[in-house]
Order: sequence, then C-alpha cells, then structure tokens
Amino acid sequence: MHVLQVSPYFPPTWAYGGIPRIVDGLSRALVARGHRLTVWTTDAFDGSRRAGLPLDRDHRGVRVLTSPNLSNRLAYGQQLFLPRGAGAVEAALLADPPDVVHLHGHRHLLNNLGARLARRVGVPYALTANGTLERHERKVGAKWLWDQAVSGRIPAEADRCIAVTAHDAAAHLRWGIPAERLVRIPNGLDLAEFEALPPRGRFRQRVLPAHKGPLVVYLGQVSPRKGVEHLVQAFAGGGPAGAALVVGGNDMGGLAAARAAVAPGAPVHFAGLLPGKERLELLADADVLVYASAGEIFGLVPFEGLLCGAPVVVSDDCGCGEVIAEAGAGLLVRHGDVAGLRARIATLLDDRVAAAAMVRRGRRYIHDRLAFPVVAAHHEALYQRMMAGSPEAP
Repeated sequence: MHVLQVSPYFPPTWAYGGIPRIVDGLSRALVARGHRLTVWTTDAFDGSRRAGLPLDRDHRGVRVLTSPNLSNRLAYGQQLFLPRGAGAVEAALLADPPDVVHLHGHRHLLNNLGARLARRVGVPYALTANGTLERHERKVGAKWLWDQAVSGRIPAEADRCIAVTAHDAAAHLRWGIPAERLVRIPNGLDLAEFEALPPRGRFRQRVLPAHKGPLVVYLGQVSPRKGVEHLVQAFAGGGPAGAALVVGGNDMGGLAAARAAVAPGAPVHFAGLLPGKERLELLADADVLVYASAGEIFGLVPFEGLLCGAPVVVSDDCGCGEVIAEAGAGLLVRHGDVAGLRARIATLLDDRVAAAAMVRRGRRYIHDRLAFPVVAAHHEALYQRMMAGSPEAP
C-alpha cells in the first residue's frame, strides 16, 4: 500500500508541537509494516529559519516531498502556510499515485492540495485534525472566514475523520461529521526514544545548579490556552515542597502573560525551546510534570513525562485528562485553578509511593495502547477499509 501523509510541518520542526512527531512516528511504523510512505510537507522550521533540507529526500525510509512556504514569518507567526512549487510535487505524485491520502491538521492550504490530489487519482482520504477542528484560542473570526472560503468542505467530504479521544469525537459530532464516518484512533508514541534516557540531573546541573529541591516541569508551546500563567501563579510565595518550576517551550502568544504572572522571588525558570536531547534531559529531571491546558484533545507531553518517570497533573476538561484518568496515571485539576494546581503538585511530591504507582500504570497503558506499532496497525486496518469502500466497524 502506498500512503501519502500530508502535514504542513515535519521533523525536524520541533517548534510546531506534537503533529510533526505524530506524522513521523506513524509513517515509520507503517514502513515497518511493509508499506510505502510519502509525506508532503513545507519547509517550516521555526520562527526565524526554514528547514533548508532537500525538496525530495529520504527520511528513515519515508519519502519526503517539500513545497517551500511563500513566507516563513507567516507560517510561524500566523500559521498561514502558503506552499510554492506544488505543481512539481503533484506531478511526482501523479506519476506514482498513492492508494490512500491522510491529511493532518486543519485550515492549511496543503490539505486542499492533498484532497484535490486524492480526487484526481480517485482514492479516499482521511483527516486527523488533532485539535485544530474547532475554532478556539485565537483569530476565531478569521478561522470562520477560512472555513467558509477555503477549507470548510475538507472535514465534511473526508472519507473518514479520525478522532484521538472521546472528547475529540464529540467535537467532530458537534461539527456535523456523521458518526458512521468517524473513527477513534489514539495518537502514538515512539517508545524507542525513551529507552536510553539521559542521566538524571544533567538538565539541573546545566541550568539550575544551585537548586537542591524538586523540579516541576511544563513542556510544550506557550500559548494562551496552555494555562502556563496559572501554573506560574501556583509558585508565588515559594514552590510546593521547595520545588522550582521550569517552563520549556517556544512562545506562541502566551509567554508575556506567563512572565507577567511571576511573583517577586518565585522559583520560576523559562528555558525556551528545548529540541531533541535537551527536551529529554528536562523530562528525565522532572519530579512532577504539569500540563493543565484547556481543551487539549490528547497531549503527547504527559505521556512522554510518564515514560521518563514523572507523575503528571493535567486538566480535567479535555481529552488528555480523559486518557490519564482511564490509565490511572496522574491527578486531574480544573483549568485555571491555581490553588488546585499547587495542592496536586504538593500531593505528588509528598507521596512518592503513590506517584510511582501512577507512573507504572501510565507506562503499562502506553506500551499496551499507544506505542506506534499498535497505533499503526489500527491505521492500516482503517486504510484498507477505506480502499475497499467498507463502512466503519461498529
């Protein structure tokens, strides 16, 4: 089977969050199952640079075709991806057509091109919006206009829409996606990445050598709905159990509010974007990981924290909290509840036996349900049903 994955960003674009890692891991797991994988992406990298990689390259067995963005600044700052040279990519794909197309994310022009290609070669396409379906956080009016004029038909016309949690499935139903075209498959994790972790203490020694207490960590994009400012407020007057807070992640519109919320003398450190090894060093040093975002439909970071040995606190109003509760792998808190955040962090720091039990349950859940080989098998079965024109299994 030849599968085309369409995503506006692909590794090494760590500044764009979890979708690049999801597309990468899923593609490589499908290659391991004997399929041919092509990814169509742009040259997005971070706020100041483009990826600068060949436009047609091999990435660990996956063919990656790249359309450069008209503006890197618009791609990063406004999430407006304007791919150039799409004709050359389309010609390559028409010469070697896919059997199925899988679109990732919503409201970007690459999806329109991928859906058009699917129609031209007469193959089905699936959409995994991964939290981008609903109009929330910023530019709600602009998103409404974009849906009316550009890409609103893509979810409605997809052969299947993939929801990653029940919370996400409910959002699709509210959007008007018929239940028979909706399937639930969780996001996956690359367990091999966590098999040889950096020695504990490396991040602390490099960045906070004078701090002897526990480390509480937030890792991810710092955007308004991530609630980082509430977490910062929980450290006013000193951290719970003598802890310091480390915020790792690039600014996506929420950093100014987070910095403004820091009380004088509060033990809060902003580490910025931490790619690759530095990210794992921070996770390996975390005594508690907090991800109290609003409306998070899945959230990879808490599961990565569990794989690194850190118990987690997550919001109770989202798909991330849904999965953590199902796994029995952490504590839940209401988004924006500063006192609740402080209390739950203190609970996990004070009762390390219970915290360790949560980590064990979380790791078992991840290995059984979220490892990429497991998730790829679900996608393979879905693609085969789509190609056969079969209805979704009950």
